[in-house]
Amino acid sequence: MRWRVAVTRDDGADRRLAAALELEGFDVVECPVMEEAPPASVPRLEAAAGSLEQFDWIVFSSVRAVHALVNMRPSAWPRGVRTAAVGSQTAEALARAGADPPPVSADAPGAEPLWDVLASLDQWTGRRVLVPTTPGGRRLLIDRLRAAGASVEEVEAYQMLPRADHVIRACWDAGAPQAAIIASPSAAETLARAVGVAGLRALQAVVAIGPTTAASLSALGVPHSQAPRADFTAAAAHLASLLQRR
Repeated sequence: MRWRVAVTRDDGADRRLAAALELEGFDVVECPVMEEAPPASVPRLEAAAGSLEQFDWIVFSSVRAVHALVNMRPSAWPRGVRTAAVGSQTAEALARAGADPPPVSADAPGAEPLWDVLASLDQWTGRRVLVPTTPGGRRLLIDRLRAAGASVEEVEAYQMLPRADHVIRACWDAGAPQAAIIASPSAAETLARAVGVAGLRALQAVVAIGPTTAASLSALGVPHSQAPRADFTAAAAHLASLLQRR
């Protein structure tokens, strides 16, 4: 038995979530409910990208944030600026961009494990830290850095905007998914509005990536299971374990 699984994120050219699902033997239905868009203030992102040398650290939470900053950078990545990355994929994107010294990352995905690594790596008081953000993104690292005394500058790197309900609904109906993986509260809310809570309840399984997504699905009244880690490989493996129990 193979489930058709809806990928509700804008998976990009690398198709990271789709690839993880295909490795587990699922048929992928690509039905993004949010689309990447430029930040509300492109000039502000351009200004930050052009002045990376002024910062002691730059902390990234996603590959998208790395690409957004690099694409606005008028010259090569500056040497000597320390960087940190949530997740191995983000760290690899920074390495490809030329980050030197190499980016700091944690063995486990997520913001909390990264902060556990960063906390003892520097005397944070007075350190200038740039954090590229997206509206609605987690603020744990920003809050922890400020609590440790760092001077944190936030710059919106990109935003995720909902697709039109009728576009989502047409994609959903055409793919007829039997399960879905949902990676953000905004995706959960947008999908529920487009296809209806009843449509989500009719699925064989819904997997939430991260506790805030799980909380959003609970508030909507959608039965779900939370992946043990907030990464795509863990979500795909978790869904496979749910299928095996059927």
